[in-house]
Amino acid sequence: MKSNNSSVIKVGNLIAWAKYALTLLLVFIVFFAKADENKNTIDSANAEYAKANYEKAALLYESVINKGLAAPELYFNLGNAYFKSKDIAHAILNYERAKKLDPSSEDIAVNLKLANQRIDDNIDAAPQLFITEWKDSFVNLTTEKSWALLCIFSLVVSLILYVVYISFSIKVVKQIGFWIGSVFLILSIALFFVAKNKYNLSKFSNEAIIISSAVTVNSSPNEKGTKLFILHEGAKVFVNQQDDDWTEIKISNGNVGWVKSTSLIAI
Repeated sequence: MKSNNSSVIKVGNLIAWAKYALTLLLVFIVFFAKADENKNTIDSANAEYAKANYEKAALLYESVINKGLAAPELYFNLGNAYFKSKDIAHAILNYERAKKLDPSSEDIAVNLKLANQRIDDNIDAAPQLFITEWKDSFVNLTTEKSWALLCIFSLVVSLILYVVYISFSIKVVKQIGFWIGSVFLILSIALFFVAKNKYNLSKFSNEAIIISSAVTVNSSPNEKGTKLFILHEGAKVFVNQQDDDWTEIKISNGNVGWVKSTSLIAI
């Protein structure tokens, strides 16, 4: 009886492992099929762009991004397609999205600057404290992934140096291990907060781009509000809050007002 039960258990385990292996195989097949499909779509988009079919290229790039494949190169190419199609607002939107993923790219920065030169609104930014400007510039030097890797590297170095401090009996070596290890530990903590700050800026941005050709900014979230000023497509704004179909925005010079939510898209 025990022998039969053991055989049944073994057969059951084999069936379970076979199902598990089959599931993994199907997952890999689906993954690579989607990857190949996305590559073919991107190749088609590049081909359409090369033939100056910019609107069709934009639709193809958009279709890949809508499947969840977000990459700075994709947003950059999509921005280029919109720029060539003379849709400056969507060009700026996608250059800004590319910049968030790859803030160190000179190509993205140059094209974004060119696109911003094509918009009607030239808003002078309100002066900021030096420390605020310096902090923002420092955080935007690279991506959150790079900051996180630097954080992990600093932490590993600090742990190695603490091991040196514990393991060696030579006083000078122990002092070097302890003090330099402490410096790297403090650095890793600082880098952790920089990476977290960059992640929050990338994932929970309150920035948006005006996509309507012209939009009137009101003093309250309704048509009866006082007309404050007008913004045109491509203008970059900061979202404060939403109220039904209206969004309260702030522009770089500090002015605040309400616009229809359909007139802008979040970066």
